[in-house]
Amino acid sequence: MADGKDAQFNSFRDLMKARGEGETPPEDKKGPKDKGWTLEDEYGDQVEASEKALDEFPDVDFGARARIGQRPRADGPMKEGAACYGDEDSDELELLRSFRVRTVFPPDVKQACKALSGDPSEEDKQGRLDLRGEQIYTIDGADARDYDDAISYEALEDGQVKIGVHIADVGHYVPEGSVLDDEALARGTSVYLPDQVVPMLPEAISNGLCSLVGGRDRLAFSVFMIFDAKGERLSYSVAKTVICSVRRCTYTEVQGLFDGEPVEDSLEALRASLEGFAVWTRTQQKLRDAKGSMRIDSKEKKFLFDEDGEVERIVDVKKIFSNTLIEETALAANQAVGDFFFERGLPTIYRVHPEKDPDEIEAVAKMLLEHGIRVPGKERLTGRDVGRLIRQARRRPNAEALIGRIMGLVERAVYEVKDHEDVAEHFGLARKAYLHFTSPIRRYPDLIVHRWLHAVQSGPGEASADLKTDEMVEDLKVTAGHSSAQSEMAEMAEIAVKDLKVCQFMEPHIDEKLAAKVVRVSRGGLEVELSDFNVAGFMPARSLGGRIQLKGSTMTVLIGRRSLSFTEGYAISVRIKDVDFIRLQIILELA
Repeated sequence: MADGKDAQFNSFRDLMKARGEGETPPEDKKGPKDKGWTLEDEYGDQVEASEKALDEFPDVDFGARARIGQRPRADGPMKEGAACYGDEDSDELELLRSFRVRTVFPPDVKQACKALSGDPSEEDKQGRLDLRGEQIYTIDGADARDYDDAISYEALEDGQVKIGVHIADVGHYVPEGSVLDDEALARGTSVYLPDQVVPMLPEAISNGLCSLVGGRDRLAFSVFMIFDAKGERLSYSVAKTVICSVRRCTYTEVQGLFDGEPVEDSLEALRASLEGFAVWTRTQQKLRDAKGSMRIDSKEKKFLFDEDGEVERIVDVKKIFSNTLIEETALAANQAVGDFFFERGLPTIYRVHPEKDPDEIEAVAKMLLEHGIRVPGKERLTGRDVGRLIRQARRRPNAEALIGRIMGLVERAVYEVKDHEDVAEHFGLARKAYLHFTSPIRRYPDLIVHRWLHAVQSGPGEASADLKTDEMVEDLKVTAGHSSAQSEMAEMAEIAVKDLKVCQFMEPHIDEKLAAKVVRVSRGGLEVELSDFNVAGFMPARSLGGRIQLKGSTMTVLIGRRSLSFTEGYAISVRIKDVDFIRLQIILELA
């Protein structure tokens, strides 16, 4: 759950169930050529979420509200990426359109990009702390295209260390109130699909000027933190800087270095820094555990595509230790900047993760007890409690279903405006005054934080007074609400497109008999994992032809004097009956 990362869901259906959308069974058949995507009808509340967020502040008709409303339409074929996103009639593009995803940049944004240079000018670098001689580098996934955060490490005396987190200075190129800023606000976030990225900012910025590529001068906003030998932060400072990354590293090769594998000389030169980071990271994790932070060793599915852009395989990608280096540095930097505003009594957009309502916890706890999971009977649950339940569930054959149910104890994180009196709290991370600072390329709240951080640093008296005005606070609330809605919408679109890709992948296998495992039972039917393909399918309860009884993780189907029993985590033989492109599901029947 590092850096505000919310729980991951493997399908759109899982996401909806986690939000209490029920167990509505799908139709067996799709209508002929019916590609209208019923998502808007079924999940209209979510699709209209950003508009509702704006309506919460009816008296605010200036600033963010007006800027969002004045943006021109921005849906249409994309010129970059997989071919399907360039086809006006593709299912992918139609699905994104149903979620209001802005897929193209309007003419005014394209015009603004023409004025941008390829690299920072000497004038851009003036007045900044020059770190081009420092050992600063990036670590990202092998297929990452934009690198918005770099790190540095320095060992000090008495076991102290100096951690540097250097974030692309997006605010330098995206002036407040400019068309670039307005478009970024309207989008709120980048959308990450299995075979495409719909960026918040144009590629000239996200993959160009603000990508911290190796060997190129880049403008950054840096956070420097000194920690003692026990991992406690002693001090922090922030500064506008100019950096030059010495190397672009990938998680896999850094992990190889930690595991003793042979590495390139350029990576070997970073060994002392990386091993120092490894020690610091493990110390930070222990401190987080002690404070009740929730750590989930999640795995996600990665889609592999052939030369024609068709899904070739779907594989599980498990988090490796090298991932956590960047997660912990991001957490530390986000916290330091949150403390900057908190200590000065200034409002800003924080990342808020509320506790679950006690009545809802009681209902979930009762349900979990039926599955043999006992929720601690204490006045307040912590993230650590939830993490322990998840680790307990991982030992069960139906771990996936149990973890999904346990996550019912956890609320969703949102963006809210808080200050030193109304303090932001993050349940999952067990932190206060925590915000998002480290990804301004892909999240608009981070860009807002960058902008006000610089303003308060540069002219503390005037900027602080401006930030505290009622008008500015209300405008920030509109921005926070809109950003939360757009973030949720992006997640829904991402998951829905993944489900679409699964449907496309499995359609040629209709009528095939396959080995499978029961993942989850419900009154609606059985959710089943198709082992050979690493995808999920659904078997409607009515297709089983009997009366349904549920007891814990077992479904019993009474058919006359016979009965069929299905238990989560156990094998089953199925046949693919149909692929439902409306509800984005694989429909199964008993083989």
